[in-house]
Amino acid sequence: MGQRNMLCSSLFVFSLLGFLSFFASSLVVDYVACLGGIKATLSDPEARLATWRFDNTTPGFICNFEGVSCWNQTENRVLSLELQSFKLSGRIPESLKYCGKSLQRLNLAYNSLSSEIPIEICTWMPFLVSVDFSSNKLSGAIPPSFSNCSYLNELVLSDNELFGTIPYEFGSLSRLKKLSVANNRLSGMVPASLSGFSKEGFEGNIGLCGSPLESMCGEKSEKKKVGVIVGAIVGAGVCGGLVSLVLSFGFYRCSSKRMTNINNS
Repeated sequence: MGQRNMLCSSLFVFSLLGFLSFFASSLVVDYVACLGGIKATLSDPEARLATWRFDNTTPGFICNFEGVSCWNQTENRVLSLELQSFKLSGRIPESLKYCGKSLQRLNLAYNSLSSEIPIEICTWMPFLVSVDFSSNKLSGAIPPSFSNCSYLNELVLSDNELFGTIPYEFGSLSRLKKLSVANNRLSGMVPASLSGFSKEGFEGNIGLCGSPLESMCGEKSEKKKVGVIVGAIVGAGVCGGLVSLVLSFGFYRCSSKRMTNINNS
């Protein structure tokens, strides 16, 4: 009986080790697919991604890639991708979904990415804490699906060519501390749930209105315009009345002086 229990325990341990080994190897395959897809998808004129070589199989080898940080240097689990100012161009790579099991920080700022923001971004990477896509050439609408990245602390989309409205769904991002959509082509009202953010994060969008911006929306804006017009009309009337009074007084003085000269003659 003791030998049988020992045999069962040994089989269990070997099975567990085999499973863990398989699981670890599958993770490596995923992260290689993630980073390899980024390298293959994006134009890299400065060859910043040329050092990403996948012929190495040592533990944590991808953690030494430029712009890549891992949870642990001995594991191939990507924590963040800091690829800002690499002069990369092209579409936001779909292969990012293979990094989604562990990726928390994604920085693609100061490049020349020109696609729309994928609506699946938070399905691909649900644990994102920080996203920075600023200073690119991204177009299209801001995906409401960003609200599915429930761990987001920072979302920076400034200095792009995004248009449309700011999704009201952003109000559900309870952990969001920093938000910037400045210098795009957005329009409509800033959702009331975002009024507590800094106005600098919304400036540079001619069509945006509402708090925290100084421009008002809708009925209030129309009332303000009407008030300005009425004020201008009243001001013009007052000025016109004053001019008429001055002219009348001048005419009266001239007439009086003329009558006096006639009488003296």
